[in-house]
Amino acid sequence: MNDFVSLIAASPLNADLHLKYAFAAAQAGHLYLAYAELKTAAYLGADKNSTESNLAVIEAALPDPKWMNHNQYFRFVSLSSEIRARAGDVPYSVLDVGGGHGQLASFIPEASYCLVEPTVNGISGTNLPFADHSFDYVVSCHVLEHIPIDQRRVFLDQLLAKAKRGVMLLNPFFIENTYVEERLKLFIEITGAEWAKEHLDCTLPEVQEIEEYAKERGLQCSVKPNGTLTTTMAFVFVDHFAAKCGTGEDWKKLNAFFNEKYTPILDSPDYPNSHLIYLSRPETV
Repeated sequence: MNDFVSLIAASPLNADLHLKYAFAAAQAGHLYLAYAELKTAAYLGADKNSTESNLAVIEAALPDPKWMNHNQYFRFVSLSSEIRARAGDVPYSVLDVGGGHGQLASFIPEASYCLVEPTVNGISGTNLPFADHSFDYVVSCHVLEHIPIDQRRVFLDQLLAKAKRGVMLLNPFFIENTYVEERLKLFIEITGAEWAKEHLDCTLPEVQEIEEYAKERGLQCSVKPNGTLTTTMAFVFVDHFAAKCGTGEDWKKLNAFFNEKYTPILDSPDYPNSHLIYLSRPETV
């Protein structure tokens, strides 16, 4: 698997490499990655018969999303719902920058999709190898808070350059009176979470920063609160302790209950876990 990451890093737009990587991921049991890499290979021009037949097989083998970690599930439902609402009935393409194993791809199977995750599929997230305006939507989920402050505008410029219609950011942002430093240190103390260490080191972005960026670039900027801070925080600890106690089946039941029953009612306007921000040029709105 690591060999493919290195090979793709040297030739990121090689559709055949992505196709072979998808088969290797499937054999290793990484079904979400296999699906995302098949979609990526298809976008890059891989043999249509090979990609379509195997996509159907992998899609049928994917686990039921309701069993997914609730925090992840909520992100993917939020993003996929927003993308579909903006795309309407028109076919669309998505570049998923920093998308992990590409789970988002399975939530938007109708989309033309490409995954960017340097440690997972070798494509650089800071030097995107695609032509400008290659994708209808460029999505970046829980990535901005891992980028140092002095590099964030360059990163946003890069995302915007690849988008025809808009850029979608789903990120935690700094909110007053929510004990940001204390809660991140608590995550680190109890779970040892590396992502929390990066949140502390890079500091959480502020919504105002993105609004100012949009104004400077002449962009339209839509901001929506997403999720509830306390629920999201609680599930971080639920996941941690469920793994330590080996209560996998009970953990799945709890996730399924929240995913099926409470997802539509978990947006808090005052204390959200994240904000979903859409940036677009006025002519593309």
